[in-house]
Amino acid sequence: MVVNTIDLLKEFGSTKLESDTLAEGQSICQMFDLSANDLFIRWQSYLINQCGGDVRVQPTRERLLEVRAAIQQEHERKMHQRRNGVGAGIGGNGFGSQVTKLSRNKERAHYDKNSVEGLLQGMVSGSQREPMRISQNAKIVGLLQASVSAVHGRAMFSPMSPSVFAEPSPSALRYSKRTNTGRTEDSLRSEMPPLKLLEGANPVFASDLYAQMAEAEVLSSDESGDEAGDDKSKAGRTRPMRYMFEKMTTRTEIINKRIERTAIDTKAEYKIEALANPTYAHQETVTAVGRILNIGAGEEDSGPTPISSESLFLETSRRLGNGRRVSLDVRSTPSYSLFPGQIVAVEGKNLKGSEFSVSQFRQLPRLPHPSIGEREHGIEPFGAVVAAGPYTLSDNLDYEPLSDLVNHAIAAAPGIVFLLGPFVSENHPIIRDGHIDMLPEELFSAKVSPQLQRLREALPASSSIYLVPSTDEMCYPYVSYPQPAFSRDLMNQLGVPAGVGALSNPAQVSVNGVVFAVANIDILFHLVKEEVSRLPALSDRLPRLAWHLVEQRHLYPLSPPPLECAGILASHDSKLRMQAMPDILITPSQLKHFVRAHENVVLLNPGYSSMRMSGGTFAKISVHPQSAVEAGKSLIGDPAKAFPADLTSAEIVRI
Repeated sequence: MVVNTIDLLKEFGSTKLESDTLAEGQSICQMFDLSANDLFIRWQSYLINQCGGDVRVQPTRERLLEVRAAIQQEHERKMHQRRNGVGAGIGGNGFGSQVTKLSRNKERAHYDKNSVEGLLQGMVSGSQREPMRISQNAKIVGLLQASVSAVHGRAMFSPMSPSVFAEPSPSALRYSKRTNTGRTEDSLRSEMPPLKLLEGANPVFASDLYAQMAEAEVLSSDESGDEAGDDKSKAGRTRPMRYMFEKMTTRTEIINKRIERTAIDTKAEYKIEALANPTYAHQETVTAVGRILNIGAGEEDSGPTPISSESLFLETSRRLGNGRRVSLDVRSTPSYSLFPGQIVAVEGKNLKGSEFSVSQFRQLPRLPHPSIGEREHGIEPFGAVVAAGPYTLSDNLDYEPLSDLVNHAIAAAPGIVFLLGPFVSENHPIIRDGHIDMLPEELFSAKVSPQLQRLREALPASSSIYLVPSTDEMCYPYVSYPQPAFSRDLMNQLGVPAGVGALSNPAQVSVNGVVFAVANIDILFHLVKEEVSRLPALSDRLPRLAWHLVEQRHLYPLSPPPLECAGILASHDSKLRMQAMPDILITPSQLKHFVRAHENVVLLNPGYSSMRMSGGTFAKISVHPQSAVEAGKSLIGDPAKAFPADLTSAEIVRI
């Protein structure tokens, strides 16, 4: 970029620069395609790193040559990373998959927080130059502010000052003056009276269905644990979370078994003697089962091609069709809703052997709802609060929405509270840009744990609080999906009070006989970009996307997942399969919040507790006693046999 001397003088605020200095500045801008402002930012960085932040140091040709060398070194490092295929790391593709070559020196140094603090303090204390003056409204509290603090004798990493602003941020001021707090944004069965439980009510009974049914998973003699997608090996040991160490054969085996399970259930549901191979020519109408594919993906230079009715293919299992694929013609299909990875039962003809013309998509068999007698302890009334992170505004780390959420939960006095991560999000702008002088664990302990303690002390002893991890959580070692629950040791390190429990992600729990399914990953946002439909039975799009999970019996049926999504572990696929038909399905998403009831299932997106610069939403759920349902309004007609969805009222509330 060609930069004139007037722009350089204006940016550097000096008219005393020598001609050779200006010429060197112009040369740097032209070589590295920088503007005058970009060069000035590089100069400020040079002052901080080499001159102790002394703003009185004037630029000279010799100093600009040092700036040129630093820019050149950074440019060469980036080119080396590109040539060697190094990823973007955390914040790039979302996996934290940056590849580095480890030194073979067995005596390489180990750095921890204390050694880094000492190193930085020593660098600053050795400088006798006057530190750069920073205004009171400075936004950056990273290494620069920490260095100035060290000069004045304060600690480098102070857990007592996690805020980005010395004063409330602009969004925090607007947030404190909001007038819509407590407003109901959406509701289900609002005509039901408020749930009132007697004082001293029985404790809410919650049981983890995955933990109960894991032992029921039996491997056949010709399967390994990886290929079956089970969490336990044949020896009964828990299988580790081996992210990026899975074999391709493991994933293909999981897909094959999903198709086979659906085929077996479809044959039994529709009493079909034998399913057809859709890749063969058929003059008569046949029924086949397979997986939807978008073959057009990745053929253009601009990226993956969006799914359309012209790029649909059906992939068979190895037993039903040797794993072959056939093009699908859906022009004669009156109604459909499809996405890549979906298991479907199709009815139609393949006249030439090259294209299967679909006449209709058959409804897949549903998981049965447990009967009242099958539900442990029956169905007892209770209230629940459900909220999902992030829990702080995007320009500070003061966690005002979390504090207000706790106030709402204390006022509601629910029997159970589900708090879904992230609590310290890697995608928060301040954390992503490195403008923070605290470790994530320190931030959690300083801001989140006190609110959990306050909530635990205010709620009755009969109430339960559960934390659910997220793939964006920085205080958690697993970025893949599914995720195990927070360990008790980790929760103790974070300062979480003893009365707070933890669930896996996803989770299926039975609460007083009501089955909850929680998938804390934005599967709705991933599906909304991939789905193609025509006159679907469920016309409301967002609840329809959530219903796909129920129909597929899977809490992440999309395949392949988007690049920004965390890795889906095929070796732990059993934790993604629904173990029972849910009564309430919770799928938090950045898409618009909603609560709907469809075919005896409550579909709920509570939204996020904060939406960038403003407060978000959370959900309040009430499961009423069976006497609250009138006989004429029940789907069955008998209040004693009503589904939990008939007994459930819910509302989305603005924080």
